[in-house]
Amino acid sequence: MTIPYQPLNNGATSPRWLYRTTANVLRLTPTLGEDGGMAIAWNVVDTMVDPYLDTPGQLLCKLDLLFVRPGKDQPPSIAAGRAPDRVGVLFYDILTDDSGVPAVRAGDRIQCIAGPIFGTFEIRAIPDVAQDYVGANHCEVQVVEVSQALAPPTPTPFPGEGP
Repeated sequence: MTIPYQPLNNGATSPRWLYRTTANVLRLTPTLGEDGGMAIAWNVVDTMVDPYLDTPGQLLCKLDLLFVRPGKDQPPSIAAGRAPDRVGVLFYDILTDDSGVPAVRAGDRIQCIAGPIFGTFEIRAIPDVAQDYVGANHCEVQVVEVSQALAPPTPTPFPGEGP
């Protein structure tokens, strides 16, 4: 019988005092329509992802856009003719469900709602568990900003378009 992974997080040495950004964790959710068609949308997860916040789907974290972990993070790609993606590292506390599956996973998106950083960032790699002398301390993972949809009151791309 295998035992699911349960990280030991004592919380005493967590870098939580550095967390300045509050974010929603978004996950791609498929919905089957009455006509048989499928629609997909990014929705806020309905589970607890932060061990200290009382709001499902919200995460207190540190999003450092000036830090790249040497030898671990992918360097930003060179793209001609457009602004480069903002790439950084996300630090957050560990939380797993009863079966040991992490609450924040690869493929999720982080939508910043308060703090010094704005935007929506995608987690493309599996989050790394940083360990201390006792056990798991925190998680860190590289994130890449995703393009934002045009919404009012942003400028419209074509003259005459808009509400």
